[in-house]
Amino acid sequence: MQIKIELDDASVQAAFNRLLRAGRDLTPVMAAIGERFDDEQSPEGKPWAPLSAMTLARKRKNRDKILTEYGHLRGTLAYRAGRQQIEIGSTRIYAGTHQFGAEQGAFGRTKRGGPIPRGDIPARPFLGVSDEDKTEINLAVRDFLVGALQGR
Repeated sequence: MQIKIELDDASVQAAFNRLLRAGRDLTPVMAAIGERFDDEQSPEGKPWAPLSAMTLARKRKNRDKILTEYGHLRGTLAYRAGRQQIEIGSTRIYAGTHQFGAEQGAFGRTKRGGPIPRGDIPARPFLGVSDEDKTEINLAVRDFLVGALQGR
């Protein structure tokens, strides 16, 4: 009895080359990764701190929404997808203050001598990656690479 196995080296080599090319430039899958904002919670699922009485008294619109009055912060969330990474952020100068928080007076004083900010601002993280996000990202990368391996 004789067993003969033939391997089509050209097709295997072509599949590996497609996989390697896809792994060098993950821009399509990076562009599919987004962030949460509407749930008013951190990427880990922790609810944002409620608005202070001072903020509620000052707000004219969207009084029931945290980090949203006119939608400028949410509207400026943008990403830049690269070959091996994605950068997500906002062009709003106050985005970092909301992400990390700030103590009263952390940014100095106004011309009239008042503290900037007027009161403590609790951190309300809106950028980041949760465990659920990591699972979804891994699945997206896997699907992308499987598609490349299969020639899609």
